[in-house]
Amino acid sequence: ICGWIADRTPNRSVAFYTGLLILLAATVLFGVAKASWVLLISRLCQGLSAAITYTVGLALLVDTVGRDNIGQWMGTALSSSSFALIVSPLLGGIVYAKAGYMAVFGMAMGLIIFDILMRLVMIEKKTAAKYRPTEALTTDNSFYGTFTTQDEARHEQSDNARAPNEPRDQAESTYLLSNGHKEPARTKGRMPTILVLLGIPRLLAAIYGIFVNVSILAAFDGVLPLYVKSLFGWNSLNAGLIFLCLAVPALTGPLVGKLSDKTGPRWIAVAGCALTAPPLILLRLVAHDSLEQKFLLCAMLICCGFTLILIVSPVAADLSAVVEEKEKADPDAFGPGGAYAQAFALFNCAMAAATLFGPVVAGALVERYGWGTMTAAMGIFAFSGAIPSVSFSGP
Repeated sequence: ICGWIADRTPNRSVAFYTGLLILLAATVLFGVAKASWVLLISRLCQGLSAAITYTVGLALLVDTVGRDNIGQWMGTALSSSSFALIVSPLLGGIVYAKAGYMAVFGMAMGLIIFDILMRLVMIEKKTAAKYRPTEALTTDNSFYGTFTTQDEARHEQSDNARAPNEPRDQAESTYLLSNGHKEPARTKGRMPTILVLLGIPRLLAAIYGIFVNVSILAAFDGVLPLYVKSLFGWNSLNAGLIFLCLAVPALTGPLVGKLSDKTGPRWIAVAGCALTAPPLILLRLVAHDSLEQKFLLCAMLICCGFTLILIVSPVAADLSAVVEEKEKADPDAFGPGGAYAQAFALFNCAMAAATLFGPVVAGALVERYGWGTMTAAMGIFAFSGAIPSVSFSGP
């Protein structure tokens, strides 16, 4: 729903502001909550905010950067998200221990307010194009979700400059006649955009890739602190610090994205899924309390961090490429609003499902069959992500 709305609004910043304001309200509610129903409402608002900000934020990113650099910037955005997801429990624990309960929420609200202020100085590329000379717009710097040619840029400007009493259809006809183009007839009974997207195997491969990636990270969040506490006797701070082994490699996301832009996403994503399996399986060797076992745990987690980041940037970049190529092949497939926000809405849904799937399944496996079985299952699961990538991902 958020993706559909974002694709059909002329200014995506409004949706972004809405998401951030909902998040701010949810954080305040969470901090002052004294009853369970207030906590429930705050968590629902947090989920709604995440749906809006992730979807609209990634769509804005695609709107802004060109096709040649999309992998690099997707890598930057998503690796930052992964880094924050891993580090935030550690920071929250430190602040809670040093300054108390409300200080944690104060830190969160400060970040949200800073984010809102940053959005106030953000200008969408489509908005900026209205005030720039059309000669400065070339197809080399084309961007998604708005227009990609000088003619379309002039159309946008002439549409804004038409007389207030002149109907839009008349202005459209004037533009088409003056430029010698024929307006394409709209296809009646067009299939809903979400169903069109779900019918593209390449897009489903990208969604499954991010589902695998986030599921594994979420599984670590759910079972690793409890395991190191029971095995090594670590306190919450030490258990939190172990996540730096996963977080620091995530900062290489921009480099992986840049490599994906040059070589294509397929084999990088395949390598990421395939290479994540061995260190996950080898984690089963961490079975008793010794210095060597602690070093082995850290080493395997660092390997997982470097291999997991190979998945994120390529699949996210391939997702936007799928939509672009589908629109080129069939301009009427998604309608005038495009489908980038809805594509990333599916991407966000996969991430949300993974945050539920990973801890629940990993926790159940550890409780019933033990740590070794869980790591082996996660390794096989990671390798399964390579199958749709090698079959359907972009070259």
